[in-house]
Amino acid sequence: ASPPITTPSCPAETALAQYLKDSGPSIYSAGWCPHCHEQKQAFGAAAVALLPNVECDPEGVNPQTDLCRSKSGVTGFPTLEINGEFYPGAQPLQRLAELSGYTGPTNFLR
Repeated sequence: ASPPITTPSCPAETALAQYLKDSGPSIYSAGWCPHCHEQKQAFGAAAVALLPNVECDPEGVNPQTDLCRSKSGVTGFPTLEINGEFYPGAQPLQRLAELSGYTGPTNFLR
């Protein structure tokens, strides 16, 4: 199981997470991955619950390993897929907003 997310979410993080959920990007991750945890901590607990997370570790919770293997752009964790493009590594929330076309509030806490 992944470590708990201990940071709070502000309205901007929650709005970005909702936008990502609604617009289709996927975040490919593994429960044991420290960079995945770092990315989730940046969003905060409330926003993480909204994120479209795909668990790639076969030992993880609700794994989707076949989907992960079918994505040639997923070469490490976390990887964000936006409009068929893959962005590896933990990304600043501002960058995720720009990459995804999000235009809501950007006064992110982290």
